[in-house]
Amino acid sequence: MSFARVRQHKLLSGIGAIIILLLIAIISVIVFSEPLARWAIENKGSKATGRPLTIDGPLVINWHWTYTDIHAKNIRLGNAAGYREPDMVSIETLEFTLKPLKLLWGKLALGSVTLDKPTVILERKTLEEANWNFPFLANDKALANDKDKNKEGNRFGNALTINDRLTIRQGRIIFRDAVRDLALDVKVDSLGDASKDLKEAEKSPQYEFKLSGTGKLHGRPLTLDAVAGSLQSLRDTTADFPLHFNINMGKTRVEMNGVFNDPFNFSGVNVSLKITGDNLADLFYLTAIPLPPTPPYSLNGQLTKNGDVWGYSQFTGKVGKSDLSGSLSYDVSGPRGSLKATLFSNVLDSADLGGFIGLPPALETENATAEQQRAAVEKKESSKLIPDVPLNVERLRKTDLDVTLTAKEINAPDLPFKGMEVRFLLKDSQLTLDPFSVVLADGTVDGVINIDARQDVPPMNMKLNFRKLSLNKFFENTRFATTTQGFFGGSLSLAGTGASLADVLGSSNGDTAIIISGGQISLLLIEASDVDLGEAIPLFLGKDKSTKIRCGVADFDVKDGQLNSKTFVLDTNDSTLVGKVDIDLKQEKIEARLDAKPKDNSLLSARIPITLSGNLKSPRIGLDAEKTGARGAVAIALGTLLTPFAALLAFIDAGDAKDTDCHALISAAK
Repeated sequence: MSFARVRQHKLLSGIGAIIILLLIAIISVIVFSEPLARWAIENKGSKATGRPLTIDGPLVINWHWTYTDIHAKNIRLGNAAGYREPDMVSIETLEFTLKPLKLLWGKLALGSVTLDKPTVILERKTLEEANWNFPFLANDKALANDKDKNKEGNRFGNALTINDRLTIRQGRIIFRDAVRDLALDVKVDSLGDASKDLKEAEKSPQYEFKLSGTGKLHGRPLTLDAVAGSLQSLRDTTADFPLHFNINMGKTRVEMNGVFNDPFNFSGVNVSLKITGDNLADLFYLTAIPLPPTPPYSLNGQLTKNGDVWGYSQFTGKVGKSDLSGSLSYDVSGPRGSLKATLFSNVLDSADLGGFIGLPPALETENATAEQQRAAVEKKESSKLIPDVPLNVERLRKTDLDVTLTAKEINAPDLPFKGMEVRFLLKDSQLTLDPFSVVLADGTVDGVINIDARQDVPPMNMKLNFRKLSLNKFFENTRFATTTQGFFGGSLSLAGTGASLADVLGSSNGDTAIIISGGQISLLLIEASDVDLGEAIPLFLGKDKSTKIRCGVADFDVKDGQLNSKTFVLDTNDSTLVGKVDIDLKQEKIEARLDAKPKDNSLLSARIPITLSGNLKSPRIGLDAEKTGARGAVAIALGTLLTPFAALLAFIDAGDAKDTDCHALISAAK
């Protein structure tokens, strides 16, 4: 045999041996694939997760050249130490197909995947401690690599692809979060296996999964219903993942419908969001945003999320009887959330503002709940006038906010409000209302209000100015409207401590002063206060007249909730009235006496002082049995006590303050 033939024979023998070895290896893999696969999965999976991963049931592999069927039963992933359930994940049956040739290139290309009765338990005890914290997830480099792979167009990375349908039957996700006091039990099914009685949204081909769950959030019942997008849209980062869900928490209902660019990271959100409920304050449990108590509301707008910033833009709706629109953003990147909002109302009902100062919604509010109705009835029947609902300082410590509310018109039946602009700035648990500006009686009430919620019993102080308020506006729709004119102004400065407005005022210190100059007032009011029957009776029976106001001043000192008048004078062409007013803001009691000195010679003038006493909410009006002249009191009031009011003349009208009768009277008093 020649050398060439020998060489050819050896080469063919070697190739044949290799083929035989490959066949033996393939046969061995096929014959022993199940125990080998079980060992590899359990060993490698347990090492990667740091938890026991086991296949307790049979593992069956049916090999084909183009695809392979794999069936496994009773797959379990152990839970982290210190958690109640032994398993974090359990799957009764897992079935899937794969392309075996892809394994040679290190890729796992799955066809269809079916999960029967999968259960996943997710639990968080603190911000740092949760049972989904795995060692491989703590590797920053691995996370960065995953993000880079996701950018290539596959949310599962290049090592794993699912090319066909993912089917879930009787799936279950249990979520417990001690940080947010949330417990939720969610059922997950593929729509093809769900009930035939589906809503229109569920019938859309873009949805593939159905979720429904129940639970509790801060002790309040919570339900969830949702339909989610297909597997194709889930794995492709270039495709939007559709999601439509409803959340009900008590009477609060949240409906969201739209798309997520990356649902795993909850980013790239662009959905319509409708929220309805009985009380905006209840949204704190869902958002951690401290909102005031309100009557029933409904809001509809567009929800977005870019990075760590949520947005709710161009929303419109109603709160009680008030319309409300605007836009807001909520940044959750820091340890405390930060809310910025611009709100606008064409017509703001004053009854809907009660929650800002601790008042319940008014009884006439449409759709008021039974609880709100009871609160309003209790408030109406209470002997207290000042709101005593405590401020929840814990909520003010959760979030920073910067909210501007502008109301074009305010509907207030008992007060001549026109509009308002208020900025609520909450920073590091310190709340400031600045600017605080209200259009009242054709004038303005403006100033600054501060609340320090860093303390459990928060201190509060307010500095307000009353500028050129029309006296006539307070008598609109009464018989005195045409005979009462003029403007008044003044200032208020108070500082107190307490969780409610009642506590703050009951402990407050400061002062307040009011001045009125010029104009006119109903003579009937003056004559009645002077008990001048000779002039008052004709006014009741006939047309009322008016008397010119020369000057009116009221100056109160406030110490430890005790408001005492230092000066109380109203000087007109007809009479001069001098009063003494003492108010206990803590007990809500008033003791007042009004003496009058007529400037005419009416024979029937009784000159009997009028008294006001009792509870602030329903004081008693009477006559002082002791008849005393007012001349001495008037002389004192128009003397030294009037002198400090010269500084307040600018609050009436800075342009002509020097020419007012009140300025002349004060100058004379000096």
